[in-house]
Amino acid sequence: DIWYINTVDNAYLLKFKEHFLVKTCLHVHEYLYNFEQIAAQEIKLLIDQADQVIGCSILVEKLFEQLIGTKYITFQSAIDTHYIDRCLTETMPKSDNKKRIVSSGTLCYRKGLDIFLEASTFFTDSNVEFIWLGKWPNNGYAALLKRKINAGEFPNVQILDQLNHQEYYQTMRSADLFLSCSREESMGLVMMEAIYCGVPVLATDSGGSSLIVNDQNGKVCFDSRPATLANEVQHLIENHSQFDPVSMRKSIEKYDGEVEIRKLENILSKI
Repeated sequence: DIWYINTVDNAYLLKFKEHFLVKTCLHVHEYLYNFEQIAAQEIKLLIDQADQVIGCSILVEKLFEQLIGTKYITFQSAIDTHYIDRCLTETMPKSDNKKRIVSSGTLCYRKGLDIFLEASTFFTDSNVEFIWLGKWPNNGYAALLKRKINAGEFPNVQILDQLNHQEYYQTMRSADLFLSCSREESMGLVMMEAIYCGVPVLATDSGGSSLIVNDQNGKVCFDSRPATLANEVQHLIENHSQFDPVSMRKSIEKYDGEVEIRKLENILSKI
């Protein structure tokens, strides 16, 4: 009855809606960066043919609402706090006293993997470790940086790409700081996860980070040079105690998965 297309990458599917006699809902979770990868006529399809367009944040809303009108609605990105709580019923204590800097997401240029790696080189102290939770894509960029890591160029860095969900959240919880080096984000779910786990966030000014990160839960850095980020990392881990876990959770309570799912159900029923 309805095609729910969960990325602008697949907007071309809209041209088949009349053949299959279906209603279509296109969910745009990207913010600009992917629009260069699709043809111009696919944006026309999105505007003219989608029965409903959903954006994941006010950034996407600003792009489309005036063009699409009543066919547009913001279905805000959110996290499943109950599921995270279940994953955190047990804790994973660190095996040592190292300060742990964690990041998460696909190991790619847009997420700033290269910035993360370079920032780690400013910490020659063996008491600081950098951990990235994410999957390696099968592309040249990833292959090059993987070889550099394997060659020992970034000795403080670990890439953990085989964790189950429980291990993922427990590792997140064990961090002293979450570092987001993204060059562009429409809405950073991993930042929400870190904050909910009680981990302060240092984020580059990547778009969506400014919607999430504030004085209660971390800091947005408007300079993405690795040396500057390294200085900010040092400052925040030294002042980790200034962030109250209860206040941190309160700062992101509007990103509630259950509320947003009910909104989505209403949208689909109206289509």
